[in-house]
Amino acid sequence: MEQENKQNSQPQEAKKRVGDIVALVIMIVLSVLLIPVFVINLTLIIKGSVNPDVPPDVFGVAPLAVTSGSMDGDREGSFPQGALIFVRILDDEEKQALETDDVITFRSSDNVYVTHRIVSVNRDDAGKVVSFVTRGDANASTDGAIPVENVVGICTGSVNGLGDFAIFLQTPVGIIVFIGIPVVLFIIYDVTRITLYNRKAKREAAQAAEGESGSELENARNELRDKEEELARLRAQLAAQQSAQPSEGQDDTPDEK
Repeated sequence: MEQENKQNSQPQEAKKRVGDIVALVIMIVLSVLLIPVFVINLTLIIKGSVNPDVPPDVFGVAPLAVTSGSMDGDREGSFPQGALIFVRILDDEEKQALETDDVITFRSSDNVYVTHRIVSVNRDDAGKVVSFVTRGDANASTDGAIPVENVVGICTGSVNGLGDFAIFLQTPVGIIVFIGIPVVLFIIYDVTRITLYNRKAKREAAQAAEGESGSELENARNELRDKEEELARLRAQLAAQQSAQPSEGQDDTPDEK
């Protein structure tokens, strides 16, 4: 009986270990994917609200979604509409080092961030940069002279198609879909797993208790049977002694004359 319980418990323990490993893997994946996205997204939202004059950045790099096709082309640094570009924020000294063909992000006259390529650099008599003439790779005309004060940073890379996703991710619906729902599903899964495990543990404990009760009852029955056999043996011995006493008494009585 005890050996059988051990054999049955082995596959159950193996299933439990597999379930724990699956839960751990899911938790790690969610942590690796969702927590950084949530932190970055929250940082961008907070920084954008605190300082709207500068695109929100993480460690000096601002991710921006491309909403037009003005930079679509085959040149190095070009990117299509819907891409996500990464703009490194520049200080005043770094802005002075910008050159022709650099792709920069600047704030336009209507307070919109634009990322176009430098086609020429305007300097004053002292050689200091005062403005840049920019143009989109897909545009026929330039943007005019952009004051150096309006320049935000330089584009360092892009990922096609990720801009639309980034825009959606910053909306309440996007946050709920890609962060809230997975977290809730994991919590539900973990609570369900723990509940089922606790029920299973209680059931196994009840079965073990029943097994112990049955074993104790069987032991009591065996003891009672042994005692009954011992009592029967003693009765048989007593009966044998009683039947032997009369004959012994006749031998010891003297003959009458």
